[in-house]
Amino acid sequence: MIRKFFSKYKMIIPFFIIVGFFEIVPIGNMLIQSFLNAELRFTFNNYVTVFTKPVYLVAIRNSLFLSFISSFLGLAIAFLTVLSIPLLSARLRGVFLAMLNMLSNFAGLPLAFAFMIIFGSSGVLILLAEEIGFESLANFQLYSIPGLVAVYVYFQIPLGILLLLPGLAGIKKEWQEAAYLLKANSFQFWIRVGIPMFLPSLLGTFSMLFANALAAYATAYLLVVTNIPLLPIQIANMYIGDLRQRPELGSALSITLLLIMLLVIWITNFLKKRFEYRRV
Repeated sequence: MIRKFFSKYKMIIPFFIIVGFFEIVPIGNMLIQSFLNAELRFTFNNYVTVFTKPVYLVAIRNSLFLSFISSFLGLAIAFLTVLSIPLLSARLRGVFLAMLNMLSNFAGLPLAFAFMIIFGSSGVLILLAEEIGFESLANFQLYSIPGLVAVYVYFQIPLGILLLLPGLAGIKKEWQEAAYLLKANSFQFWIRVGIPMFLPSLLGTFSMLFANALAAYATAYLLVVTNIPLLPIQIANMYIGDLRQRPELGSALSITLLLIMLLVIWITNFLKKRFEYRRV
């Protein structure tokens, strides 16, 4: 029986080994550790601290705000960009997709450094705006919540486009032609046909963008360090603190982040199924 099982599924065994060691074991360890204190005794105090101490509540609120806003704005811009891709020539489309693949990997230290050079306190565009009297741009604060929103939206857009591109193939050209024959314009087609058919893909992409933003650490840490409480930064501080490391509390914060992520993904998947059921 065991030999037959291994013979049938031997090609995917390495996958399950990787998932076990790098996903299941770490999550299980965090879950157990989140219910222990420094003396390794069972306790709920770690979760009580997470949901009662102001700094952690503010970190959760800031992370949720940044994730929702950046995911929504990134999804909106990505959707409009995807709609314009069929209008490009084959050559320009290839160039655009090549640049898109490069930008989708432009994050962390390079992205933070680039925004510092352009939009920092002495950034190129900030100094130029001060010279020409463009106050709205001159007063832009990169090292703040609005500044982080701009950075998050920047790295959400390429990922959103890559995730939405396969869904665009599901919008058949015959549907557009039929709509135009019935005297519908492009706006009416997308409102009544295109977006409803595209909605499952939009919801799935939103959940992925939300998870991507919620877990983002390097870029945010390099820009605001600990000046703005964020959940990933608070988690890291529990493991790399100079004075005292608190892995038990860090595990509770990690499980909290994971539960928030899973909840949003579950909600979007539930909505996807509802819309797909109505469409059938």
